[in-house]
Amino acid sequence: MVTEIELKYSLLDSNEQTKPEKIKTTISQLLSEHDVTFVHQEKQLSNHYFDTADLTLRKNRIALRTRGTKCIDETKRFEQTIKTSGTIIAGLHQRPEYNVDIGDAKPIVSLFPDIIFQPNIDISLLQQQIVELFSTHFTRHIWLVSSAGAQIEIAFDCGEVACQNYVKRPRIYEIELELVSGDSRALLGLTKLLFSQLALRPGQLTKAARGYALYHESLTLASHVENKSPNNSAIVEQIELSMINLPKTIPLHNALTHGIEFSLNQLQLCVDSYVEVPSFNMLSKVSEQLILLRQGFWLFDELLSPDEKALRTELSYFIRTIHWVENARYIQLLINKQSSYQKENLINQELITKLQLRQSRYPRELQVLELLHSERFNNLQVDLLSLLLKRNSDETLKIDNSSSLAEFAAKHLTNNTKALSDELVKLQKPQDSTSIGLYLTAHSLLIRALLTTSWFSCLFAEPESDIVKRFNMPLLDIKQGIIELQSLSLLLQQLKHLPKKENKLTQWLTNKSENLITALDQSRAKALTMKPYWP
Repeated sequence: MVTEIELKYSLLDSNEQTKPEKIKTTISQLLSEHDVTFVHQEKQLSNHYFDTADLTLRKNRIALRTRGTKCIDETKRFEQTIKTSGTIIAGLHQRPEYNVDIGDAKPIVSLFPDIIFQPNIDISLLQQQIVELFSTHFTRHIWLVSSAGAQIEIAFDCGEVACQNYVKRPRIYEIELELVSGDSRALLGLTKLLFSQLALRPGQLTKAARGYALYHESLTLASHVENKSPNNSAIVEQIELSMINLPKTIPLHNALTHGIEFSLNQLQLCVDSYVEVPSFNMLSKVSEQLILLRQGFWLFDELLSPDEKALRTELSYFIRTIHWVENARYIQLLINKQSSYQKENLINQELITKLQLRQSRYPRELQVLELLHSERFNNLQVDLLSLLLKRNSDETLKIDNSSSLAEFAAKHLTNNTKALSDELVKLQKPQDSTSIGLYLTAHSLLIRALLTTSWFSCLFAEPESDIVKRFNMPLLDIKQGIIELQSLSLLLQQLKHLPKKENKLTQWLTNKSENLITALDQSRAKALTMKPYWP
């Protein structure tokens, strides 16, 4: 058995610069320019994945694969592999695997060590029941690299995933860097070198995961609409801004890394979903995950080194860079033919044209994709991964434990909730500012309180607990109300630039704003009566 340690990246396939021949040339030139020693090889690989009809292996977190490898002027060789459950952190995959040479593409399960399987699994029966579920076929370009005392294999794969009798064949277009021997820091350093020339993003889904998704899609084709992504719905379910499930017994110095790992994985799932089906809503979720990550760096500020604090600045840069997405969402809502504004014939064509003009000034889809595959964005994620690896292995980072995690979390929950409550109390008797302005001012404190809840609520209540939901409900209602206020404010701004007054729409907006303020006041009053669920 060996433990495979590799980084997986998907390539942006958008122009001539990202064609296979160009990618191959770029990697070779990049290594040569930096005096990195390498040997290049090209292979044709065909992989066949097996399981029983009821997915016995999958349920036991086992993947069974046979691989046929054909090198130029060589006889095709076959190998069977079992990979068991491992970890995925920011595109870094670590999984135990077992490899055995075989004569053809049919697996012989009994050749694997018995220790792999649960005692209740009958190996002979398993051999009879396994069938091929899906396959992958691709050309692999390999660069065996010697760098900083380490041996690293760079693999560029170009091909497809296939399922028998199913026409859809998702493309494989990715790069893997595997640490053959040596220090993982050399792996990360070489990865950063590739970022300088290639448009990449961390890959959360393995080829096997994509194949299983395609297999399930092929089984349920009759009941699903054509052209839906095989894994998009699952990814969307996973990337809802949820509570970070910090174990109650985790030491304080490990809580930050646990939260970063969770948030970073969620961020990358969000990016995958945006790439699959670009939308303002999904880009907004990318922004939310960046903000959740940054909140951790604020909460644990006293435990961070100067270099680690610098990552917070980088997170802020990307949050600012895509901050426009919220306004873009508001405008999309306003110009949508199904919106209440248009259904009631409140918005004339001239106003729609002005809103569309404003919308056109925001970055285009390709520009967003380039940002999400950029060197700077990738470097941020690798630096976060480096932080995790360093903190997980360096015993000297065990910080003063005089304060327990529960005490630490309770302090932050109390402080952030009090700051928000103080601001909400001001709304009871507005003086020099309107209620709308005060609610917008309270927005940042509201977000900070909700993010702190995301980080720490699981220490004091079970995930998805009703007590947490009840506490958050009025805060979430206020958050939604403020979003609607921002939408109305944006529309009112555009009305000022029309050549003639829109009295009907202005009155409607005024009435809606007043009703919204009334609802917000009710939610505010409810929020101020909520009792903390933490000690």
